[in-house]
Amino acid sequence: MNSPINQTRKINIRIRNAEDESKLSKKIGLDLKMAKRVVLKTEYLDLFDQTVVNASVASKRKLSKKRFFDSSYPFWDGMPRFYQERVVPHGVFELETNLSCEKLSKILDQKITDKTKSVWFPKLDRGLGDYGWLSTTNVKHRYPIFVISKGRPQCITARALKRMDADFKIVVEPSEESIYKEIWGDYVLVGDFDTTTNSSIPVRNWVEEYTDSPKYWIMDDNIEDFNCLTDNQKYVCRTYSIFAATEDFVERFSNVGQAGLNYYSFAKKTDCVPPYHINTRIYSCILMDKKINKEIIESDGQLWRGRYNEDTDLSLRILKKGYCTILMNAFLAGKVTTQRMKGGNTDSVYVDGDDRKKFAESLREQHPDVVTVSWKFNRWHHQVDYSGFTQKLKIKPNYKNQNYGLYLDKNGRNHNKVSGAVN
Repeated sequence: MNSPINQTRKINIRIRNAEDESKLSKKIGLDLKMAKRVVLKTEYLDLFDQTVVNASVASKRKLSKKRFFDSSYPFWDGMPRFYQERVVPHGVFELETNLSCEKLSKILDQKITDKTKSVWFPKLDRGLGDYGWLSTTNVKHRYPIFVISKGRPQCITARALKRMDADFKIVVEPSEESIYKEIWGDYVLVGDFDTTTNSSIPVRNWVEEYTDSPKYWIMDDNIEDFNCLTDNQKYVCRTYSIFAATEDFVERFSNVGQAGLNYYSFAKKTDCVPPYHINTRIYSCILMDKKINKEIIESDGQLWRGRYNEDTDLSLRILKKGYCTILMNAFLAGKVTTQRMKGGNTDSVYVDGDDRKKFAESLREQHPDVVTVSWKFNRWHHQVDYSGFTQKLKIKPNYKNQNYGLYLDKNGRNHNKVSGAVN
């Protein structure tokens, strides 16, 4: 009698080059060239208890087209190197199989579980070694950096900035002054703001009133590193010059209301992305403009407002005033997901127990013309339509170019390594 077989499953297999495709072809016993769907099944065990496997190429794939970034992207002249192309696998095919995880692990040379949906063959090495970006010129950022922190005295953003030798202040509540100063000393700035709201809104508004700088940076406290994206790699950055480069780039235009660094996870190294996007939201690592902020305050009575989505709300209000926003892809902020870390707003704001429905609905109430709410990924989400903001950047007649001296060092990741107390 034939033995029962396992349930059929599907796994997407990505292959980097023709050589790897040939290796896998030999392991499976099929010519995988141009394969789109491959069937690899245990049909039964014969009388001698030997596995009988049916292997076949069910369908063929078409050649993929590579797409390259135009390095003459508007206004990027004189800025640090940026070149991206869309990196596509040499081959991608769907493996339909009922082989056990153990047998699949041996064939694919990596651990396969019941939850595995997609793999690279051979296993993709995601490590970037010790490479990191340094600078020969160390062009200093002109504007102050304020890190808003609560309940996170280790403050990973401050650690990242310290590794870059950046100047910054950590803004904290009076009740947490001593625990922060024990680690950070003079980097700590205690604000006189309302602490009863259990949100960062009063802190952000206090920083706006506190600083007399025409522009300033305001950052969340859960950014574990800053990175440079180019040539389809995202290596860590150990120089503050990326902040200076961002400041200088914004200074080239007369109508930028807000700028900032994109999230590390939102700019994939395999994608053909430009060095910056315009007219979208700016999150967590923001270059603020006091002149524009004053206009928002005079119009709305308050710069930062509400309880949720304060950054998206402010970006939308700036865009609705007709200003542009600039979101950098060349420089990235490696932000840890808010709800993965204790402290901050995790324990005080995102605790409504309604699958973030109030969180999503609040932004729709503020901007019903561009925001919709939908249920996906087991919780409520807001969706913002930025397509209506079509204003163009207005270049100034004269702007300066600087040599930021960025270079990739094979041991750059370990530059200015921070451990223990830093005061």
